[in-house]
Amino acid sequence: MIKILAKEYSQAVQYLCNKLDGEVAEYDLFVSKNSVSAAQFLNNSVGATALLVVGAVGESSTLFAGTFGLAMFYDKFAERNVKEYCKLSGIPLPPQHVMDKLCIAPETFNHYASSYGYQCTCYGEYKKTHVYLLPDDVRECTVAYDNYLYKDLFKNGSGIVRLIYKVFGLNNRTVNDRLEKLGKYVSRKCETENLDTKIVLTFPPKCAKTVVAETDGKMKELFGEFIYANADQSLAKTVVDLMNSMGKTLSTAESMTGGLIASSIVDVAGASSVLYEGAVTYSIPSKCDRLGISPHFVDEHGVVSQQVAQEMALGLRKNGTDVALSVTGFAGPSASDGLPVGLCYIGVATERGVSVYRNVFSGGRNSIRAQAANMALYLVTKTLTKK
Repeated sequence: MIKILAKEYSQAVQYLCNKLDGEVAEYDLFVSKNSVSAAQFLNNSVGATALLVVGAVGESSTLFAGTFGLAMFYDKFAERNVKEYCKLSGIPLPPQHVMDKLCIAPETFNHYASSYGYQCTCYGEYKKTHVYLLPDDVRECTVAYDNYLYKDLFKNGSGIVRLIYKVFGLNNRTVNDRLEKLGKYVSRKCETENLDTKIVLTFPPKCAKTVVAETDGKMKELFGEFIYANADQSLAKTVVDLMNSMGKTLSTAESMTGGLIASSIVDVAGASSVLYEGAVTYSIPSKCDRLGISPHFVDEHGVVSQQVAQEMALGLRKNGTDVALSVTGFAGPSASDGLPVGLCYIGVATERGVSVYRNVFSGGRNSIRAQAANMALYLVTKTLTKK
């Protein structure tokens, strides 16, 4: 178990949590500005694999040393690092009372060289717990994690192998039922949200490569086309990477999803070369005016229909995009015309034509919308990789 202590949920803390999530590491995050509760958390962290304290390093050093009755010392290495940083940056050297706070460390602890700013990550070991006192700067945390923490926490020569799969379109029970067909020698963990599942398989130390390969083959047999990635990445990133590799652009016309699809694409680095446009055509007049659909056509078939989803995608593609994605449906809490809540039609149009997929999702309104957005992205990947 890894323990994390911070005064606030900053970008640096978020970065560390994301990294640990990617390694499927167990950790406990405690955020508090109260020194008494922070000291209590530190006491309870003794015996953990590692303790990460994020904040002003001098304050963290003082808190840690005070909690465990350790002596403090002035680290000349940290002083030289601050002086070098000031020289290279062309900024004045801090006064001595500030240097005193920047360069102190608990006894037996040391500092790493800093890359950004005055503060150096301070590290040491206390009762077999690896302790890192990290600056509340996401850039410095990135350097410390990549150069030191990752090697310490995950590259310790244990020989443990992990396989990660991203699977879409199956509920949690179905995923677990299929995983039961794997051998007992591999531990498994899966998390499902809005039909999107992350599966992590962990093999024992020094497990034979043939066993790992056989398990990978079994996973492909069990889940087949439901696997969309062999890494911890989102559907949106999978779409962006795929379309970038193919040099294609995407446009979206969203009704019930209200822009969720376009937003998830924009969240991914590299989206600017993929997303041509995103239109939230929520009302019937918008669908007609923006996408060129006749109001009489909507009246004839109904706004939530295969025909309207098809025309939405075709109308959008006329604007010059390679792939056009449309969504129309009932997210709830009520539907109309005798159609069920959760009914959704998703259209995908390319140069090869347009396909429309009917789905009925269950759950609350926002869960239904998220499931529809995920399904739309999944269908894009399947359309582009179809032989």
